[in-house]
Amino acid sequence: MFKRLLRILTILVFGLSSAGAILFFLFFYFGRGLPDYQFLRDYRPAVVSRLYTNDYQFVKEFAREKRIFVSIDHIPPLLIQAFLSAEDKNFYYHAGVDVVSVGRAFITNTFKGAWGGKAIGASTITQQVAKNFLVGNERSFGRKIREAIMSMRLESALTKERILELYLNQIYLGMGSYGVVAAAQTYFNKTLDQLTIAECAFLASLPKAPATYHPIREQKRAKARRDWVIGRLLDDKIISLEQAEEAQKESLKVVLDAQTPVVADFFAEEVRRELIQRYGEDVIYTGGFSIFTTLDASLQTAADKSLKKGLIEYDRRHGWRGPVTKITLKDIDKTGISAGWAVDLGKVPTMAGGGVARFAVVLNIVSNTEAKIGLNDGTTHSLKLENVQWAKAWKSDSVQGPEVKKVSDALSAGDVILVLNKAAPDQLPIYELHQIPAISGAVVAMDADTGQVLAMSGGYSFEISQFNCATQAWRQPGSAFKPFVYLAALEKGYTSETLIDDAPIEVSLGPGLGIYAPKNITRRFYGPSPLRTGIEKSYNLMTVHLAHAIGMKAVQDMAKRFGVVDNMPLQLAASLGARETTVMRLTSAYAMIINGGKKIQPMLIRQVHDRLGQIVFLSNPSYDGIFASNTLLNWHEVEKTALPELVDQREQLIKPEIAEVMTAMLEAVVQRGTGRKLQPLMAEYNVTIGGKTGSTNECKDSWFVGFIRKPDGKTIVVGIFVGFPTPRSLGAVNGLEETGSRGALPIFETFVKESMKKQNIAEEKKI
Repeated sequence: MFKRLLRILTILVFGLSSAGAILFFLFFYFGRGLPDYQFLRDYRPAVVSRLYTNDYQFVKEFAREKRIFVSIDHIPPLLIQAFLSAEDKNFYYHAGVDVVSVGRAFITNTFKGAWGGKAIGASTITQQVAKNFLVGNERSFGRKIREAIMSMRLESALTKERILELYLNQIYLGMGSYGVVAAAQTYFNKTLDQLTIAECAFLASLPKAPATYHPIREQKRAKARRDWVIGRLLDDKIISLEQAEEAQKESLKVVLDAQTPVVADFFAEEVRRELIQRYGEDVIYTGGFSIFTTLDASLQTAADKSLKKGLIEYDRRHGWRGPVTKITLKDIDKTGISAGWAVDLGKVPTMAGGGVARFAVVLNIVSNTEAKIGLNDGTTHSLKLENVQWAKAWKSDSVQGPEVKKVSDALSAGDVILVLNKAAPDQLPIYELHQIPAISGAVVAMDADTGQVLAMSGGYSFEISQFNCATQAWRQPGSAFKPFVYLAALEKGYTSETLIDDAPIEVSLGPGLGIYAPKNITRRFYGPSPLRTGIEKSYNLMTVHLAHAIGMKAVQDMAKRFGVVDNMPLQLAASLGARETTVMRLTSAYAMIINGGKKIQPMLIRQVHDRLGQIVFLSNPSYDGIFASNTLLNWHEVEKTALPELVDQREQLIKPEIAEVMTAMLEAVVQRGTGRKLQPLMAEYNVTIGGKTGSTNECKDSWFVGFIRKPDGKTIVVGIFVGFPTPRSLGAVNGLEETGSRGALPIFETFVKESMKKQNIAEEKKI
């Protein structure tokens, strides 16, 4: 009996020793080369940076991974417990590896074939942290051992709270969301403290397999998993039976990031470039910055809408460029009874910049006034003559072809075209022919006193091209440059009533270079005229005579002083805007005239906060005292108190009285000159409007830079440019050239109407 017990004891000791040796060997072998985990003490994960408007509306995110880091102290206990109940109920009792769960998983997974069960896991939250940060996702026995070793090391080095904090901010929860804060925004558009029991349970159900429990594609499965988590919370006595039953009755409703961003792609891209120059790309995409900009959401919408409308109107004046492509139709397809054409239509590649426009195929011409079209969903509709008539054939840039008197003049069966639905959402669709403009342009709206850029639209569509015509396109401003010639004259003692001869002038350019002989756009001469008339009527000859009289050096100095052109040549042609500038530069220069001659710098960013809420950038160093508390103050209150004083301290570029005279001359352009089409707006909206049109040789560029002064004194300056990406003539329609008053000024008119309409709506809401 004793020998038998001794033998059993010997075997037991040997077995335990062997097991210990094996474990020691495994820990030694797999523990070699594991990464240093000490960095997790102060680890800061990549966090999304977010961009906001001037009234804190969300615009855009800059991120490689959508994550918003939050301290464990700011995560609701219920949400923490939901993850613990679902993923690791013994989290506070194990040392990194849950031995009981491992044993249960081993037995279950070993006999799952015989029992018909499913494989289960046994990873603790600590193991998941080790896997995500240090070990990787390789599916192997060795990886699981390394994961277990690293988990035990983490438990000895970090507190349980720190491990939980890392886990809840790092875990992938589907839909591009990393961490609980980003997931709460994505699925429910809520902050953590707003989540219900059911919503906490749903988020806690996702780590296992986010795609498997997608709340829309796999709603039944997702709800079942959520209800299981609610059951675990009940078992763990975190919630009551009544709370559990109520939560399980709650339907699974998600909004999938319903926080509708303000659309301002060109503005946001300009901010991104500025921040990258300042901080570097990695910091912007991982630093968790909150970027508060000068963007006004309503004015941005007005800028986008007015620019698109103006470019489309220009494009339609210059005719139909033909169908996108053609597809072959069978006879039965033309009747609309068969939808075989829908398959071919669905194969047509999407068109950048199409927006809400849809592809359609012309099935047949029903009559002179109607065509039958089909959409790729298989439905058929009518396209009426009145919605096609703009598609005139053009023989050249200036000669109009025959009018479209019947639908077949423009379309034929098999044509694939773009169409827009003009009807309201609750009405039957009314489709019209559409095409994406080949021309581009830009709109910049700026506060005249502060230089804050309130809106920026750099082209017809950011999808078509990310090239920003507002800041990157260097184009000749043409007549829009003339105010700076007249400013130079006023500074030399001329007055608005000084007579200048509008007469022919010829200047020799030097041996072999010919003669410079400018002309008025009307090809007429107007003789001696007051200085103000040269601005009002945009006389070229008068401007050249004036520049010659005061000297091009004075014009060059004024252009440089206002930042329009840095190195203007001393040539008379430059006085008519023959040197390139940008919409942003010219708009800023006009703003400096309108604000009384004070220097400003275009401002897109007001302040930037880091992930901890500390201010890391202010748009003006003088604001340091205002923002000493490192808190996000109400900018509108700051503007009422601090900004006026800061404005008064700015450099005076010209005497205020000279700026005032030039401003009055710009107002006269609208009252009596090339901008008189805008007159009715002043009475309608109780505003003062001034500005200057601009056209270049052969009308390659069309400009209008104007201002809107409201009764409260607030003034917005708006710069508008229209032109082809590669400069060429804008052409003419019925003998009328596409000058600034025809191409750019209508965009300003639409901007005024849209911006004032939105302002009135906002004021009504306040009341």
